[in-house]
Amino acid sequence: MTADTGRRLAIVAVFVTIGLLAAGAVAGVSGLSEMGQPSGDDVLDRTEQRYDAAETITGTATVTVANDSASKTAAVEYAAAEPNKTWAAVTSENRSYEMGTNGTVVWAVGENQSYGRELPGEAAAMNDTTDPVPEENVTATLRGTAEVDGESTYVLDLEPTNESIDAPNTTLWVDTEDYRVHKLTTDDGTNRTELTVEETNFNVSIDDSQFAPPADRVAVTTVERYDSYDAAQSATDLDLPKYENGTFEEARYISRPESTAVAQQYDADGENVTVLAATGASSYLDDTENGTAVQVNGQNATAIEREDRAVVYWTDGDVTTGVVVEGTTEEAVAAAEEL
Repeated sequence: MTADTGRRLAIVAVFVTIGLLAAGAVAGVSGLSEMGQPSGDDVLDRTEQRYDAAETITGTATVTVANDSASKTAAVEYAAAEPNKTWAAVTSENRSYEMGTNGTVVWAVGENQSYGRELPGEAAAMNDTTDPVPEENVTATLRGTAEVDGESTYVLDLEPTNESIDAPNTTLWVDTEDYRVHKLTTDDGTNRTELTVEETNFNVSIDDSQFAPPADRVAVTTVERYDSYDAAQSATDLDLPKYENGTFEEARYISRPESTAVAQQYDADGENVTVLAATGASSYLDDTENGTAVQVNGQNATAIEREDRAVVYWTDGDVTTGVVVEGTTEEAVAAAEEL
């Protein structure tokens, strides 16, 4: 099990708890059984309502991910606030990091690396921590009751309603009094994840700075879109190539502290042609494998073909130019020669 796998599953487990339930992934209340005990779907629905009603949620948890050869444990602190803010800090034996979003920037900060990206408007609007999803995609079966750290809980087995989905075996422990989540386990046959929630707080005050990317550490990537070649050209100092044999559709200007890139999209008789111009790209391309040396109008270039796509690119000074087509290397070279 790689460290990346452990970190990813740890975060997924936390946000399955506060995300799946807060997002209202299940809906509908089943009737009480003849014995007066709620059904599994009824318990899950009440849990969803408990989290959905909260303006803010904070908590701490311990996550353990294990398989037959390794085991990793991490301590997690997390927070979420309406309408679209989340934060988590993960500390394990040999590393720690934070990640979150304030609704417009998603970011992560580790000991030696950092990441940040501005969210498009539509993505930010969808990143709501509490809006219910009007789909019943999970069903719950009440296994019984059990104590977790001295607290009485309902024990639920969760399954997707779509039987074609190959989901891990998932069990949830929910407080019998106030429907807080106490524990979650998943088992996909290889990795086993156990999340134990030590503390949950609803509707506490959280300062907005909790969700903001640390300005002195996170390198934020910005993406701007333009609907004409002239608008894209005016936004950058790069001398943008132009593809005359296609109809311009849009351009994306991507800016990072160490590099910039412009990706132009053209429609060439129903085929997509992407024209790229970037600075700071050579460091990413130096280790490219399986590239083929080609010529583009006498210029030495490299071509790579993957399944139904091909790209050809070359670097002049600190600027890398590339063309991506849905086709062969020969078609990519032909398109590049028309710039």
